[in-house]
Amino acid sequence: MPDKFTKLVPDLGDDDPDDAFSSVPYEKGFNLIYSLEKLVGRENFEKFMKDYFDHFKFSTVNSKQFKEFFETFFEGDASKISAFDWDSWLYKPGLPETPDFDRTLSGECEDLAASWITVDDGETMKGVFPHHDITNWSASRTICFLDSMLSTVADRKRPLARSTVEAMKAEYEMHESSNSEILFRFCMLAIESGDESIYPVVVRFITTQGRMKFVRPLYRALCKSEKGKELAISIFLSNRDFYHPICSKMLAQDLLVEEKKKDSLTREIAHHLMVGATLGLVVAIGMSLLRGRKR
Repeated sequence: MPDKFTKLVPDLGDDDPDDAFSSVPYEKGFNLIYSLEKLVGRENFEKFMKDYFDHFKFSTVNSKQFKEFFETFFEGDASKISAFDWDSWLYKPGLPETPDFDRTLSGECEDLAASWITVDDGETMKGVFPHHDITNWSASRTICFLDSMLSTVADRKRPLARSTVEAMKAEYEMHESSNSEILFRFCMLAIESGDESIYPVVVRFITTQGRMKFVRPLYRALCKSEKGKELAISIFLSNRDFYHPICSKMLAQDLLVEEKKKDSLTREIAHHLMVGATLGLVVAIGMSLLRGRKR
């Protein structure tokens, strides 16, 4: 991703706004909000947020308005907030350093993930998997556990063994979870391990909700194997109108890159992209005409 798209207030210029879509606003935006909370204190920040929502309800707010409202609300503490570097947060590319969080709970999640990885690496007795009761864990802690496993798998550049995935299924039944965040992460681990028994779960997941943060990585993961690639293309062509146009466009681009051998499917995907581009051009022309009339 270009550096300019890692700004909280990106300068798109003539670029397609769809190309700037990423997790940056979520992660960097969270860090900004957390930093402001630390600056003024949690209790004061909660009062600010209440007034903020009351003031801007039923309206659209940009970053300039947010900044001005924050500074006005805390004008009595001008000395405290005057040094806050808004320009770097809003207009400088790149992600900030991770804030200093209390890692007591996340540490337990990461330790459990490390135990599973140790068994998967063959560093302990084969088949002796961790038995740690996480029944009472919050969804956030389970997500932290899975994120830690995904991160380790990515760093070592080797997926989990099928036996490890099967053991996790038996221990935690995450493949039956109704929480999309948990199910998505477990499906990613299972697909990468070569577990084809997870395919029906993945198909149900990507055809019953259309959030790009879930479906795009899952389609990409499927495309890493020949059987998974065929399934991904077939499912996409049958459900492309179900997805939001931006999501459908991105999936079509991903699959067009992956699919090189099946000319008929490639043409169909390419046609879908061309139609999307044509519609985008029509909308752009229409917007230009409307602006001209208003002037």
